[in-house]
Amino acid sequence: MLGTGSCTTPVLSKSSYESIKRFPSVVAYLLVLALAGVSSLKSDELGRVPDKALVRTVHGHATCSSEGQTHDLTANMVLAAGVTITTGPDSYVYLDVNGTTSSMRVSADTTLVLKTMDRVGPRHEGDTETMLDLQVGSILGHVPKLSANSRYEITTVCGVAGIRGAADWNVIVTQLGNGQYEATCEAVKGAVVASAPVSSVIRTKTLHSGEAWTIGLEDAVPVQKQLLHKQLKQIKLMIEAAGTPGAGFGGPQPGQAPAAGAVPPAPAPRR
Repeated sequence: MLGTGSCTTPVLSKSSYESIKRFPSVVAYLLVLALAGVSSLKSDELGRVPDKALVRTVHGHATCSSEGQTHDLTANMVLAAGVTITTGPDSYVYLDVNGTTSSMRVSADTTLVLKTMDRVGPRHEGDTETMLDLQVGSILGHVPKLSANSRYEITTVCGVAGIRGAADWNVIVTQLGNGQYEATCEAVKGAVVASAPVSSVIRTKTLHSGEAWTIGLEDAVPVQKQLLHKQLKQIKLMIEAAGTPGAGFGGPQPGQAPAAGAVPPAPAPRR
C-alpha cells in the first residue's frame, strides 16, 4: 500500500508489547520522551474538563460500546471518553473528536477506543489532551491546529504516533495472525512523530508530508501518489461533512437509542 519494493517486516505480538510495557518505568518514560517533548495536561489542573466526540456520518454498520453496553452507531450521537467504536465490513464513520480538536474517518473493520478527550481553557484557544487507542484497522485524521502544550497521540500495539501543530495523518494496524500485528504511521500533510520499541531500543521517526513508516523497518518511505490523492480527497469530504449546517452536539435523533457512554442532549433554550 506504500512505496514500491518488498521486505520482511519485523512485527510485535500483543503479548510481547505487553511485556515491554512491564519493563522498569524508565522504558515507558523514554517512550514518552521520544515524542518530542510535548507536555501533557495535568490531571489536577484547574479548569480541566472532559470533552466529547460527535458522530457526523455512518456508512454501513458500526457500533459503540462502554461498560458492557453496545449500541448501533448513528449520526449525531455524542460520545464520552472510554467508548469503543467498531466498524463492520464495507463501512466507515466520520467523527469529530474532543470537541473541535480533530475530524476523523474510521475505516472498515476497525476497532478504536476514545481513551481521553480533555480540554483546559476556552474551546478554540485552550490546551487539549486527546489519546486514542487503535487496536486494529485504520483511521484517517485531520487536526487543524494544536497549541504548544496540547497532546494528541494514537497508540497502537506496536508503538505511538504523535500529532504536532496542524496535520493530516493516517495510522493502520494490521493483524497478521498468530498474535502478530503490523503498524504503519503516515503523515498525509504536516508532521507526525512516531515512536516504538524496536529490538529493545526506542526508535523515533519524524514523518513529513507524503511519508510513512512501517514500525520495525529502517527507513520511512514515500507514499504512492495515487494513494495520497485518495486520502486527501477523503479528508476533504470529511471536513465538508463536519461543516454540514444543522449538525452539532444534539444527541440521538428522535426514536434513537442513546449511545453507550453518550452525553444526553442539552435542553433547548427558552425563547
